[in-house]
Amino acid sequence: MEKTQRKKFSLDIAWLGLDGALVAGYFVMVGVILYAIINHNDLIIGRIIPYGIMIAVTLIFINYICIITKFVRKSGRRE
Repeated sequence: MEKTQRKKFSLDIAWLGLDGALVAGYFVMVGVILYAIINHNDLIIGRIIPYGIMIAVTLIFINYICIITKFVRKSGRRE
């Protein structure tokens, strides 16, 4: 049982999973921003990037709230 618990809570990096997608997404985002700055593209810098960041932060916040509410519900049932 102890061996399965170690495997379940392992903090290994899965480059073909979510970790790799986040790293690749970072480099793509940096490339797009660099392209927009070099070519003076105001649409990308003035509209797409700020709105994209606002949407991403909102989705992350909603996901965080969902995780917290699930955690509170589970801990409330034990008592």
